[in-house]
Amino acid sequence: MIEKSDSPPNLARRDAETLMMLGGFMAVLALPVLVATFWAGSAFAMGVNAISGLVLLGIGAAMLLRGYARFKRL
Repeated sequence: MIEKSDSPPNLARRDAETLMMLGGFMAVLALPVLVATFWAGSAFAMGVNAISGLVLLGIGAAMLLRGYARFKRL
């Protein structure tokens, strides 16, 4: 049987951990894109890979840092 507690769930902690996990995932996902920049067939493809990899890395890093900052405040 599931026991109910009177205290509300800690949603702020859950949200901070979710931001850190998603940010880490996006940052790791950006690494193969950046590595693939060196094997691109043309200069245009290299530019697209480099820009998209850097954007993914930036978004991932921002999410990771924001989640970490929220987690430290708890």
